[in-house]
Amino acid sequence: MKKEHYRMVIAGMLLMLGLGIPINGMGVFTVPVTTALGFTVAQFSIVSSCLSLIGIVSIPVLSKSLMPKIGLRKTAFVGGITGITGFIWMANSTSIWSFYLAASLIGLLLMVSTSMVAITMVNNWFVKKHGTVMGIIAASMGLSGVVVNAVIPSVVENSGFSAGYYLMAVFYGVAVLGGALLLRDKPEDLGAVAYGDEESTIKEPNAVMATNESEEALSEGLTFVEAIRSPVFYFAAIAFISFVMVSTFTQQLQVFLVSTGINIVQVGAMMSVASVAMIISKIAMGSISDKLGAKTTYTGLAVIFTLAFVIFFSTSSPIILFVALLMYYMCAGTPNVLHQLITLDLFGKKDFTAIWGMLAVAANIGLAIGNPILGLLYDLTGTYQLTIIVCIALMIICLIFFFLANQTKKRA
Repeated sequence: MKKEHYRMVIAGMLLMLGLGIPINGMGVFTVPVTTALGFTVAQFSIVSSCLSLIGIVSIPVLSKSLMPKIGLRKTAFVGGITGITGFIWMANSTSIWSFYLAASLIGLLLMVSTSMVAITMVNNWFVKKHGTVMGIIAASMGLSGVVVNAVIPSVVENSGFSAGYYLMAVFYGVAVLGGALLLRDKPEDLGAVAYGDEESTIKEPNAVMATNESEEALSEGLTFVEAIRSPVFYFAAIAFISFVMVSTFTQQLQVFLVSTGINIVQVGAMMSVASVAMIISKIAMGSISDKLGAKTTYTGLAVIFTLAFVIFFSTSSPIILFVALLMYYMCAGTPNVLHQLITLDLFGKKDFTAIWGMLAVAANIGLAIGNPILGLLYDLTGTYQLTIIVCIALMIICLIFFFLANQTKKRA
C-alpha cells in the first residue's frame, strides 16, 4: 500500500473511534447525573436508547440524500459538529427531556457520519485486502472504551458530570473531525488509485480495461429498488437482526457469570481478557474473509457463537465458561465487520450505500430490542437458562435465513 492508502486507514480508524465514544461513554454518566438531578435510572437509560432509535429513521434517509449530495468528507464534518453540539447541550442540561433531545441530536448523524462514511470509503479505496482493512477499522472502535473508561470517570468524580460531557465533546471532535480532515472520498482526489487496481493501471496505462475497471466495478450489482424488492434483502435483514439481538447479551454477561458462582473480581478479569480477544478477532476475521470469503467466515463464526451459548447453558465450571467467553467475544464483533461485507457480496457496489443504510436499520432494530427482551426473560424466570435457549434459537434462525439469502441469490 502507498501512503495515501495508509492515510485512509487512519481516517477510518478515527471515525470508528468517534462512533465508540458516545456508545461506550454514556453509561459512565448514569450514577452522577441521576444523583445530581434526581432522575431515576430507568428515565436516564432512555438517553442511550435515543442514540440508536433515532438512527432507525435517519440512516436510510441520510444515506440516500445527504451522503450522495455532499460527499463522505463533508458528511463526516457535519456529523462531527452536530455531535460536539449535542455533548455541549448535555453538559448544560437540567431536565430529562433536554438530555433526550441532546442524545437524539448526537444520534441523528452518528452512524451515518462515522460507520457508513468509513465503510463507503473502504469500498472506494480498497479492492484488495478489503476485509482486512475493514477489520482493522472496526477494531479501533473498541479502543474508545479504553479511552473513555480510563479518563471520564475521574473527571466526573472530581469536577462533575458537566466537565465530563465537555471532555466527551473534545474526544468526539478530535476523532471525527480528525478523520474528516484526513479523508478523501475517492482515490482520484489525491491522484491515486484504489489498492488492488494499481498493478493494472501501471502495467497497462493505455488499455481500455485498465482505465474503466473501477467504473465497471462500481456499476455491478442491484439498484436500491431492485434490492428491496428481492427476498434476498429480507432474508439478510432477518439474519442480521437475529445476530445483533444475540450480541446484546454482552450487557448481561457480567450478571450471568456471577450467577454461576464466580466472584465479581474473577468475572472482571475474565471479561477484560476476553475484551482484548474481541479487538484482535475483528482484525483476524477481516483477514480471514479476504482468504475464505465473507460468507464462509460469517457461517463459521455464527456456528462458534452458537456453541458458546450451548456451553453457557450446560456448565458452571469457571475454566470451561472462560473458554466459552473467549468464543463469545471472538464472535460478538462480527456485525461490525462482516455485515457490510456480506451486503456487498449479496448486492454489489452499485447502490451499496443506500442498501446498507436500510440493512443497518435492521441491525439497529436488533440492538434496540435485543437487550430489553433478554433482560426481561431473566426478570421473569430469575435465571439465564431461558435467555440462553432463546439466544441459541435466534442463532439457528440467523443461520437458516443467511443460507436462504445465499441460495436465493444463486438462483437469481
